[in-house]
Amino acid sequence: MKVLALRAVTVLSVAAVLLLWQWYGSKPDVFAVAPFTDVARDLWEAISEDGVLNALGLTLLGAGVGYVIAAVLGVAIGFVIAVTSWGRNTLEPLVDAAYATPMSLLIPIIGIYTGLGFRGRVFFIVFWCIFEIIMNTIEGVRGVPDSRYELARSFCANRRTLYGRVVLPSAMPLIVSGLRLGVGRALRGAVTAELLLAAANIGRLTLYASSTFDVPRLLALILLVMLVGLVLMKLAALVERRILRYQHQR
Repeated sequence: MKVLALRAVTVLSVAAVLLLWQWYGSKPDVFAVAPFTDVARDLWEAISEDGVLNALGLTLLGAGVGYVIAAVLGVAIGFVIAVTSWGRNTLEPLVDAAYATPMSLLIPIIGIYTGLGFRGRVFFIVFWCIFEIIMNTIEGVRGVPDSRYELARSFCANRRTLYGRVVLPSAMPLIVSGLRLGVGRALRGAVTAELLLAAANIGRLTLYASSTFDVPRLLALILLVMLVGLVLMKLAALVERRILRYQHQR
């Protein structure tokens, strides 16, 4: 009963937002916001067009490649920083400085050294999402209780066993959480790269709709990206729960 009530509240909240959107967008003196019905029509047309779907697929391809690279490097770098004095004294200050730096400042460097094409966008996506993964990995590994280290040493566990059987499983919740957050960051980085590096794929379509003042199409494309991001985050959360549930069952 409680679940049904929560779902009813969610449905009513979404319906209220859509009704407010429709009312405000239908006002004759409002130009920047189109009615929801117009946006929904353009969204359906966009989904039906091969050009939009192809552009979305290429955007997701770049996001996927960048995310995989960031996931592998992020977990490895975070682990090294957390367990070694060299990583803590050398890599961690660099990571902290890069994490606090706006990613848009990297665009001239990326353009010069990697180009404005697919490779440059992937490079931008990696930098956009890797720091969330690094930070969560560091916190997860450093949060392992000392009692677990002492228990492993009492059984004469070597370094490989200690890290593989004790540290990594204990840090897994925060590591997986960082990987989940990286999914959303990767999509945001992909679209941002297509808007700022070189107009391509969904970014190009969005810029074209904006330059021609096609507000319904512009909002439809934005809504499409939001829906794709929602689906990806839900899938990432599902994978996170499955991994943690499997870990607890072992």
